[in-house]
Amino acid sequence: MQSENYLNSELTPADAPVRSSRSNKTKVLIWIQAATFLAGLTLLAILIYRIGYAKILDSLSAVGWGFLAILSLNVIRHLCRAASLFLAIEPEHRATGYWSVVAARFGGEAVNFFSFAGPFLGDATKAILLKRNLPLTHGASAVIIDNILYYLSVILVILIGVATLVVGFGSGGAGVANALLLIVIFSVVGFSILVLAIRHRITPLSWLITKLARRDKVPKFLVNKKQGILDVENNVFQFYHNRKADFFKVFGISLCVHVFSVAEVYLALKFLGFPASVSTAFITESLTKVINVVFSFVPGTIGVYEGGNGVILEMLGFTVATGVALALVRRGAILFSTTVGLIILVWRGAARGARHIARTDD
Repeated sequence: MQSENYLNSELTPADAPVRSSRSNKTKVLIWIQAATFLAGLTLLAILIYRIGYAKILDSLSAVGWGFLAILSLNVIRHLCRAASLFLAIEPEHRATGYWSVVAARFGGEAVNFFSFAGPFLGDATKAILLKRNLPLTHGASAVIIDNILYYLSVILVILIGVATLVVGFGSGGAGVANALLLIVIFSVVGFSILVLAIRHRITPLSWLITKLARRDKVPKFLVNKKQGILDVENNVFQFYHNRKADFFKVFGISLCVHVFSVAEVYLALKFLGFPASVSTAFITESLTKVINVVFSFVPGTIGVYEGGNGVILEMLGFTVATGVALALVRRGAILFSTTVGLIILVWRGAARGARHIARTDD
């Protein structure tokens, strides 16, 4: 009876429409996620059917034990990104330890893989997983700093990759040339915005909340969280000015991550039995990053990742089948990392549930 009274007192009539609205939104998001995933899966099935699964299996079987090298490079990239995230945390708050950051990295990337809103939910997951030993404000700041500097390096890699493609292979037809031009324009604009925000310590979210609050056009919970948002923005955009050594360390590690990615493409092509060069691997990796950014709403970029690699490799004089085989080899390494992340999420969830039960018993 006491529990019934407690539930009745907590669930007021006003709460019912709110919960119903949230439930409907959740259902819509689930359907969108399922639809995008199925569309990507269908695209992958069509690609494999048109190329011929026997041809792809023959290529994949040639990799053999070389897959361990691909897998190792994939794990090393995650460890490097975890190191840059760890360095983005303020020194006085690094009691969380490097391996806790590694766990947060793998867990967040697992969420990235399965959700069409991956970049947002995955980053939020990383901050939450770090919350045990790190205040949420500092965890969120570190995640954002790591992402900003990583995407700065991504933009540089894309621009250099496009330049290498044009110099070494030409721009191709008018359609390809226009696509490359759009990539360059968006990359330059994105790079300029990030650099200006860092140099001038811009705090766009808190400024926008203040402006909208004056017109009563912002939810109350955002107004209440304004100071926390401002703290995160200050931590992020003052990082360069207050901790320049850590800034360049994080940026340097981000560049190293791309080196490992290029090595992964190079070795994968070699193991598949195709001629490879550093320039080919670099161009492939740089344009693959464009695909990952543009189609990040597709869970795991399933289908578009394989199809995009096929298009890229065809531009470089290979066949579409070569690109799909390359993508599938790398997909295997990605699935391994995703599995590690899922195990971490389940383990953390079980540990949190056990602590909750222990507190309830006490």
